[in-house]
This record gives sequence, structure tokens and C-alpha cells, in this order.
Amino acid sequence: MHAYLAYGVPASDIKLFALMQKAAYMVGGHFFSAVDIEYNILKMKPPAHRPQIALLLALHKFKVSEEPKKYSIDHPEPLITFALSCGMHSSPAVRIFKRGNVIESLKKSLKDYVQASVGVSNKGKLLVPKVLYCFAKGIVGDSLLPDWICQFLSPEQAAVVRDSSSNPKRRLLSTRSFSILSFDSRFRYLFLLEDKT
Repeated sequence: MHAYLAYGVPASDIKLFALMQKAAYMVGGHFFSAVDIEYNILKMKPPAHRPQIALLLALHKFKVSEEPKKYSIDHPEPLITFALSCGMHSSPAVRIFKRGNVIESLKKSLKDYVQASVGVSNKGKLLVPKVLYCFAKGIVGDSLLPDWICQFLSPEQAAVVRDSSSNPKRRLLSTRSFSILSFDSRFRYLFLLEDKT
């Protein structure tokens, strides 16, 4: 967010990556770029839904110093995808994480993202954002994706999703019961009201 305020909104993934390298913060006497924090310290996987960034990250890994590696977490946490907002329409909401219940907060972020971003088209087809689809691919197959999504929805939302995915015509034709929404990189920060629970 700070980088957008200081340097403006980037017009492409390549400019976004350059901006993430430019935005650096001093922590404990060491400078870390946003790229270092996101991909080396937090060990976020290169985004499959944004191949240009994944390619730039692969090239960037050759230049990584040992300093960020000293501060990195032990194991990658896939749910981090729903904790980091990069100021785009397809990004999760901005939220503040507090020490303690980090894993529970990450699970809540996933649930909030699913509830806010999954929809049903006017033709009755489930609409799944590419970010969510890429995350879920490592957990569940395409045929079970609608059921997996339902666990994060309210009973009313889940009923609509189940109705959309149970279309007998689609099952006969063996077509997917959902469409994947492409990554939307238009600028937006979404802020949720603080949960008092």
C-alpha cells in the first residue's frame, strides 16, 4: 500500500514487480523489499494465476541474498495467499493480523475471500476466481470444487452453489459446473469491518 502511495499504481505485472522491488523497509537494521518479504521470508509460492510474475520471480531468485533467508518461516503456508492484498480487484481484503491465532485468522481470510468473490452467473454457472481455483487445485479435483467451496459459505449461499453445479445437462455432457474468472488487476483495496469476536 505504501508503494502505491509513494510511486503510483503500476500499469502492468512487470511494473508491479519493479515496484515491489523498489518498496523496501528497514527491519532490525536490514532492508527488505516487498518481494523479499512476500516470497523469501513468508515463502509464498509464485502465483500460478499470474505467469509473468512467476517468471520474474524465477529470475529474481538468482539474486536473493542470504539475509532474507535468515528470517524466513520454516514451512510455506498456502493460506498466505488470502492474507496479502496487492491492491487489485482479485486480491483479498486488507486485514491486520495479530500474534497468536495466525492460522485461525488465515482460515478466516480464506472464508471471507470465498464468500466475497464466488458467484453464480445469470446462466446458473458457478463463477470461481482464478486465485481461488489455483489454490484449490492442490486440495481438491475439479469435480469436487463446488462442494469444497460450499464449506465456506452460508447455508443460503451453499444451496445456490449446489443448485448451479447439479445441472443434469452439464453432467451428461461432462462439462465443468463452473467458470474460472481471470485475475482482475484493476486497482482496489478492500477493507473489512473489524470483527469484534
